[in-house]
Amino acid sequence: MSGETDDVPTGYPGFRVDPAGPLVPSPAASRRVAKAKLSSVTFFSARLGGEDFVFLPWLTTLIDHGSAMRFVGVYRTEPLGGAGDREPTPGDARWLCVRRSTWDRDTDWASVDEVGFGEHLASGAQVADTFTFATTHTRPHLADATTRAAAGFARGFTISAAEPRQHPWHEVSVDIADEGFLASFTYGPFLTRCEVAESVLPPWLEIVGAAADEPGATPDGKIRLGIRRSAPELVNAPIRAPRTGR
Repeated sequence: MSGETDDVPTGYPGFRVDPAGPLVPSPAASRRVAKAKLSSVTFFSARLGGEDFVFLPWLTTLIDHGSAMRFVGVYRTEPLGGAGDREPTPGDARWLCVRRSTWDRDTDWASVDEVGFGEHLASGAQVADTFTFATTHTRPHLADATTRAAAGFARGFTISAAEPRQHPWHEVSVDIADEGFLASFTYGPFLTRCEVAESVLPPWLEIVGAAADEPGATPDGKIRLGIRRSAPELVNAPIRAPRTGR
């Protein structure tokens, strides 16, 4: 199969990339969109105290409970630096943000009847989001807990086959971007087992959940999200010439 779709570059020379088909209103389609909303945020930025900061994921999880999905993650900025012209060091304070985003199947589908399927997906309260801002100095227990959890994975983990079992988690996705350690994995606890995840995550989730329930710093204006895009979207994005030195 060759050619382009309507003469629009697709990023896959020699192939035709068809547009996504229409969504048929159904609980399955609504769930698919909700999962994309939960998992597609790659970073975000916020203005705090009159200054703009970019928050990158440190440790994030997406847990599918079957009838509900919950994303819980801790994001952080680069070190804030010290007084004067001193370069920041890893020990300096950072802004942290706890992002907690949840989807409930029954609540989701019930609200479709109120506003319509398309309107609900585009602007309805399909996913409930909480963003709680603090610093490593104001919430040291949050930073310490995330450091310990990341270190637990950095020491090594395996996913092994297991006898069929009942578990409240249907599927677990974990992403870690710690100092010098990057990892991303997904597993299903019904038929597989990850001892490290099942020992490290519950206490971390409890601490992070408590932090999300506490009041935090209020950003100046809206939080700006960076969303994962498809290859054709990236290929067709406007091209801006690089800045040249003066």
